[in-house]
Amino acid sequence: MESAVAAPPGGTAAAEKTSGTSGSVPESHSHTSWIEARLCVAGENQETRQRKVQFTIASMLVVPAGFLWGGVYILYGEPGVAPYPIAYSVLTLLDLLLLFRLRRFELFRWVQQVLMFVLPIALQFALGGFVGSSLVILWSFIAVLESLLFGGEREPLWWLAAFVAAVLGVAYLEPGVGIGNHLPRSVVLAFFVGNSVAVMGISFLVLYAFVTDRRRMRQLEVAFLNQEMALRQSEKLATLGGLAAGVAHELNNPAAAARRASEQLRDAFARLQEAERKIASACISPADREALTRLDAEARQRAAKPSDLDPLARSDREAAVEEWLEDRGVPNPWELSPALAAQGLDPAALESLAGSLPAGSVAPIVTWASAVFPVYSLLHEIGEGTSRISEIVGALKSYSYVGQAPVQAVNLHEGIDNTLVILRNKLKAGIAVRRDYAADLPHIAAFGSELNQVWTNILDNAADAMSGRGEIRIRTRRENGWAVVEIEDDGPGIPEDVQPRIFDPFFTTKPVGKGTGLGLSTSHAIVTGKHHGAITVESRPGRTKFTVRLPIELPAAALEGK
Repeated sequence: MESAVAAPPGGTAAAEKTSGTSGSVPESHSHTSWIEARLCVAGENQETRQRKVQFTIASMLVVPAGFLWGGVYILYGEPGVAPYPIAYSVLTLLDLLLLFRLRRFELFRWVQQVLMFVLPIALQFALGGFVGSSLVILWSFIAVLESLLFGGEREPLWWLAAFVAAVLGVAYLEPGVGIGNHLPRSVVLAFFVGNSVAVMGISFLVLYAFVTDRRRMRQLEVAFLNQEMALRQSEKLATLGGLAAGVAHELNNPAAAARRASEQLRDAFARLQEAERKIASACISPADREALTRLDAEARQRAAKPSDLDPLARSDREAAVEEWLEDRGVPNPWELSPALAAQGLDPAALESLAGSLPAGSVAPIVTWASAVFPVYSLLHEIGEGTSRISEIVGALKSYSYVGQAPVQAVNLHEGIDNTLVILRNKLKAGIAVRRDYAADLPHIAAFGSELNQVWTNILDNAADAMSGRGEIRIRTRRENGWAVVEIEDDGPGIPEDVQPRIFDPFFTTKPVGKGTGLGLSTSHAIVTGKHHGAITVESRPGRTKFTVRLPIELPAAALEGK
């Protein structure tokens, strides 16, 4: 039967560690990656992915094993029993074909469990009881293990109950303890040893995996608790380390993408220059030049808007383009087809293009079109990467202003108004701003430019949350020795479970590429750390209010930088 059911959960980390120690990808790993791409869905953890892959591989191995098993029965005088394992192999093969066709792993898993459960029971009856069948019914227990690995909380209990009922039922219907078939005793004994060792071995591996995983989780829990205690004792140092690591990570991805694209751009330019030389030697007409101009404009536009085709549709289009190029005698069609397909040139578009060109100009122009698109595509990637770097550096630069601005008498109303002017382009689309300023609010001693960062961050977040539509209301008042500023918007609000974290460094609820997570963290540091004030948030759907409380007279500790 099956030689393996699933990878031990504890083996996941080892597999990840092993895969990271070599720059080359083993062939077996590429095969499992191919299987994983067709089985797994987004959001699944690595352990679940590996279990699915190895369960599928084990099912594949069963196909030849079943035919071999049936051959053994035929060889030793039991041809009537041979169809059982052979049928199992055939049904498993069909199940595998449906799996890769429909990509429904749960259906595949259920079919395999039923086959694994039913076949040993059928063989038990066909071979004459527990002894004659070499205790083959033990293999039905594998279905219980499979449900334990992949099923829900109650499913394994039902499978276990079914296994116990099957054993009791077979014992009642086939109570004999003799060998009632034509198999030699040595073969019966060999099967008995093999069945017992294999099933017990698989059961041990599964149990060992669960125990190892539990120990590993306990170790991780202890390590986490120790780390949490250390972080509490060195909160400032840990925050600084987190900021540095976060910035490095944020900068690394776009920088690596831009560098990779720039390296590829050298080869792309070389291919484009070669294509340009071929066009120059072809002596194309002015009409052909116009076609080149159109293709160039379309390639530039397509490079900024990646294709929305799925991998299968893209592969089909590339194959069709390659076939079209081969029919027209264009050299190296397999190299040209991906770039042509990526910029939206399918056979129909190519046929239309070829119809407007002389026969001798088709090959050089198509070759040129396949060379110019990668250049624009790589330039677009470099632009996206460097823009992201600029955005992060700008946020970090704002964050580093802390401590540089001199203390001065600050007019809060003037600072807020200046901030609104800076954000005018973002606010004027459909956001109304209403000011309710207190006439008796005095100037306060503060770091003026840093307070402007606070207003900018809060107002910018409010504008993003309202998606360009709504109302922002700004109120100021004096409470004893404090100046209070309230900024309220009528956006969708901040989820309650998120509110305690909104002032954490690098925490953001914006989509990837829209926020760095430094804005409110910086604002919190400026208000509480530099000015010894307070900043709080109250939010519910339709109303979010930030309240900033600043001392009118800056404490001596703030002036000393404490």
